[in-house]
Amino acid sequence: MDLENVIMHTSDIEMLKKFFNIMIYTFEDGACFFTTDLNAVQFKLTNKFDLPGVEIGTANKKNGAAEQIMQAGKVTLLRLDRSIYGVRTHAYGGPIWDKETTEIIGTWILMIPRQHKLVNSFDLFAPVLADLLQEGGFFCITDQTSYIKRQGSQKFDMPDIQLKTPIREGSGPYESLHQKKQLSREVDASVYGMPFMTTSTPLLDEDTGTAVGTFTLALPRQLANDLKTIANSLDHGLTEVSDAVQQITAATTTSSNNQNQLNTEIEKVKTQLDNINNVMAFIKEIADETKMLGLNAAIEAARVGEAGRGFGVVAEEIRKLSAESKKTVAQIKDLTKQIEISINTTSNSSQSTLAGVEETAASVQEVNATLEEMTSLANKLSNTAANL
Repeated sequence: MDLENVIMHTSDIEMLKKFFNIMIYTFEDGACFFTTDLNAVQFKLTNKFDLPGVEIGTANKKNGAAEQIMQAGKVTLLRLDRSIYGVRTHAYGGPIWDKETTEIIGTWILMIPRQHKLVNSFDLFAPVLADLLQEGGFFCITDQTSYIKRQGSQKFDMPDIQLKTPIREGSGPYESLHQKKQLSREVDASVYGMPFMTTSTPLLDEDTGTAVGTFTLALPRQLANDLKTIANSLDHGLTEVSDAVQQITAATTTSSNNQNQLNTEIEKVKTQLDNINNVMAFIKEIADETKMLGLNAAIEAARVGEAGRGFGVVAEEIRKLSAESKKTVAQIKDLTKQIEISINTTSNSSQSTLAGVEETAASVQEVNATLEEMTSLANKLSNTAANL
């Protein structure tokens, strides 16, 4: 039936009631049908949606649907805000005419809730999305005073938020509604046993831009929190290891310097040993010369006979001294030889240690570079966790 161009008379009211008694069940979000005379409601039908303050016998609302339709004098579509009936509605209705007087004697009106598109589609997407999320999720919609839609998941729910629960002052939906902007909040594990983040977005009337409600999404952050904890622990551990490596590097540098200095000193000792060997060679030459002199002196003392006996004794002592000197030189030479062997062994060990220290220093530098890379990765992991 095309009602837009139909003029309804008092005789058509019963037929109209039967028609809308069927029609109100075709609206998914419910509907309310009622008729009025010039002053009050005369008849009412509802399905899933009841219009507050509209009952049989109640007076027509000032500037309400009946009054506006009577003023228009024709079938009219109205968009009514919350201030008239307490809810936002679409009103479709027309006047009822008296056949004899051709005057308006009442109205017929179909009311359906005027909801945001997100509210209309909530029951379709929310149950699917809630359980698709890895850690579960919770969705809810409010009007200006309370929660009108909710959807929890198997892994995460907010049981204290039920339908018709008033919006708590200071909560995310409350602040989003009054500030007319999207707001996000982090909530620690003390509330529901796990950390989570809520994001509330205002739902705006497409005509007036007024915030008529909010849509809120609550997502668990346990995985992100665990990743952040791991990243922080990793970063802390790497920092400690890096500090230890720095200390090892400093100690290795000191050891390398000491080894270089020791090697230099060993070279100096080897030079002194060469000098000692040169001095001993000189002493040996002197001892050999002294021995020759003693021998010559003994020959001369024997030739002069009794008069040279004392001189012969001296010559003998000189030869003995020469022999002892050569013997001592041989002993010193043997000792210096042993010292030289020990020094050479120490020098070789020092060279090997120095090479090892240098290799260690190079390895430490490589480890330090790896640690810096791992620290950078830990920071990236922490940032990734924060953005999950």
